[in-house]
Amino acid sequence: MTSISLKGVTQMYGSECAIHTLDLEIASGEFVVFLGPSGCGKSTLLRMIAGLEQVASGRITFDEVDVTSTPAAKRGVAMVFQSYALYPHMTVSQNLSFGLRMTGHPRKEIARRVERAVNMLKLGDYLQRKPAQLSGGECQRVAIGRAIVQEPRVLLSDEPLSNLDAELRSSMRVEIAALHRELGNTMVYVTHDQVEAMTLADRIVVLNDGRIEQVGTPDEIYRLPKNVFVAGFVGAPKINMLSGVVVAAGSENGGLSLRLPSIDSIPLAPMHVPVRSGDKVSVGIRPEDIAIDQSSKLHMLVSFVEQIGGATNYFGDVGKTRVRMSVSGAVHFSAGDRIPVRFAAERFHYFDADGQRLTSEAARA
Repeated sequence: MTSISLKGVTQMYGSECAIHTLDLEIASGEFVVFLGPSGCGKSTLLRMIAGLEQVASGRITFDEVDVTSTPAAKRGVAMVFQSYALYPHMTVSQNLSFGLRMTGHPRKEIARRVERAVNMLKLGDYLQRKPAQLSGGECQRVAIGRAIVQEPRVLLSDEPLSNLDAELRSSMRVEIAALHRELGNTMVYVTHDQVEAMTLADRIVVLNDGRIEQVGTPDEIYRLPKNVFVAGFVGAPKINMLSGVVVAAGSENGGLSLRLPSIDSIPLAPMHVPVRSGDKVSVGIRPEDIAIDQSSKLHMLVSFVEQIGGATNYFGDVGKTRVRMSVSGAVHFSAGDRIPVRFAAERFHYFDADGQRLTSEAARA
C-alpha cells in the first residue's frame, strides 16, 4: 500500500492552465475518486500521478519518495482506461499474462498472478475466449485483471465503466468495491458519474476548472457542500437553489424568513440560522427535503412527473421559482396539478454572495 502526496502541482498546455496550484494527500490503502464535469482536469491529474504527463511545477511523492520525474514504468502503478485496449488476437489468458511475459517474469510467478486475478474477477469460464466473444462487462473485467496481475502499488482507473450500460455499471461497481476490499491497495478513480463516486469512494475530490472545490467523504460532500458548485453537482435530482432576502418575521420560527420573488416568505429554522435580517443569500434545499403538506400555503404548479420505481420526482414552479421535489412511493399527481408543499427549513444549506457555504460562526464574525 502506498500514500500519495501532491504539493503545489500545476499543469499547463501552452498558455492554458489545466491544473491550478493544487495540494492533495491520499492515504495508504484509500479509495479516492476524482469527480467533476468534463474538462475539469480530473483525467489530467490522474495521468500526472501515473507519470504519463509531466508536471509543470510542484512535486508528487509516493510514501514520501519524490517520483515527480520518475518514468511511469518505474512508479509501480497500473492503469485501467475507459477503452478496454485488449489485444483482439489473444485469448483472455494471453491478455492477462502478456505484460508479465514481456517483462520477463518466471512462468510460475505469471501463473500465480493470473490465477489470483481470474479467481477475484470470476474469469475462469472465459480464459480461452478472445475479446470479440466477450460482453462489455467481461472485457472490462479482463482489463482490470490485466492491471491487477502487475501487483501495483497504486491502481488508477480513468472512467472504466463509461462504455457499459446501466445494469452492467451497477454490477461492476459492486465488483470494484469488493476488489478494493480484497486487494487493500491504494486506488484512484476518475468519473463524472456521481453515483459511482458516492458508492465507491472513501473520499471524493470534487474538481472544477482545474481546481479542487472540496475533499470529503461521500456523506460530507452531500450533507455539507462547501459551495454552490458542489451542492449543485452532487445529488439527483439536482438541489434547488433559492435566492432571496432574509427578512424579520416576528417571533415565530426564530423571527426570520426568506423572501423570494413571487413567493410567500419561507420561514427559516429557529436554530443555528447563519444569517441576519437584510442579508442577500442563496439557500439550497434537496428535492427529498420538500414534502407534500395539505396545510401549506405554498403550492407547486407541476410541469413534469418522473416515476422511478420507489420514488416520484416532480418538476414545477413555486411562484416564479423552478423547484424539484422527490417523494417516496407513487403519489399520483400530473402535469398541470397544483401541489401544496412544505420546505424543511432545518435542512437548508446557506451560501453567501460568492457561493461559499455560510456557517453560524461565519455569520457572527
